[in-house]
Amino acid sequence: MKGKRVGYREVATILILVISAFVLFTAVASADGLPCACGDICVNETGWWRNGGDFNASNTPIQHAIDNATVGNIICVKDGTYKENVDVNKRLTIRSQNGSASTTVEALNSDDHVFEVTADYVNISGFTVQNATGGDDAGIYLNSTDHCNISGNNASYNNRGIYLYYSSYNTLTSNNASYNGYYGIYLYYSLQHAHEQHRFVQRP
Repeated sequence: MKGKRVGYREVATILILVISAFVLFTAVASADGLPCACGDICVNETGWWRNGGDFNASNTPIQHAIDNATVGNIICVKDGTYKENVDVNKRLTIRSQNGSASTTVEALNSDDHVFEVTADYVNISGFTVQNATGGDDAGIYLNSTDHCNISGNNASYNNRGIYLYYSSYNTLTSNNASYNGYYGIYLYYSLQHAHEQHRFVQRP
């Protein structure tokens, strides 16, 4: 018995159904927005977005994510190299998705800190921070802040790796602060810190 031939109309109907389903799926996905499974806000090299929100293009996406974050948000930074001088002025957690080997923040202006923190209870983890080579500039600079957590960072090739200025009761854990101009970790009138498992190598 010969099989039934599929006519042109049947093929056209199937194609229309497939295309309609694809358009519907795309519309639903667009309505739901972009996912951010690792935090409240995600950042990549070209922009940032909230979980379920729209993409916002930016040349300084980490800073713009901070500016648009609310207190207590988690900012998750995707793999890549970012050229920024980042000011953190509110209580946030800023972390890379896959660690310091995958995520680098270089000072756009070498005469400024890579990260400058002026708020209490800030957490920064999993970054390579470098190129803050001018004056007293540092990879991570805590300016009169308390109860911050700085962990798992590679703060190298700066004037100072991690610099605490009039900052107390902070926790620094498992940071690599090597090959900096003057100090790996420098404390200026800063008291009562918890330190653990840092690595230091002096620049030759």
